[in-house]
Amino acid sequence: MSMSKEKIDTFVKAWYQALDFHVPIEQVYPMLAETGLNVQFPDGDIRDYDSFKVWYDRVTNLFFDENHYVQSVTVVEESDDEAVLDVIVGWQASWWEPPAAKSKRTSMTATQQWRVKASDSNAYGMVIVNYNATVKPFEYAPGFAQL
Repeated sequence: MSMSKEKIDTFVKAWYQALDFHVPIEQVYPMLAETGLNVQFPDGDIRDYDSFKVWYDRVTNLFFDENHYVQSVTVVEESDDEAVLDVIVGWQASWWEPPAAKSKRTSMTATQQWRVKASDSNAYGMVIVNYNATVKPFEYAPGFAQL
């Protein structure tokens, strides 16, 4: 397989780093399939770059001090140019809802399933085709805010 486990792990970490640092969307697009994109978030489904931009603009203007911690990446299916991944990631983030005196902080673990395919659109050699962040309900740490 052209997408080794090491390359997959690097790509997954790079994805979350891009989200954590709120990189310009032009740096995120090359990590997503241009056609056939299917992203499922709790707040809606994304099928193309335009709907991804709406989501990205909203979350990068809402959440701050974000940290994603990749706990595991398991390749559950693979072919020559595609792989299905089970991804477990911890996420911490803060947000502020005016006129609240303080921001809120969440800390959770999310179980996700991805399908990636080989691509030359970025340095990692793959793009996200399917991304389901709603495989299981989020597991919130005690005492933290829930979304």
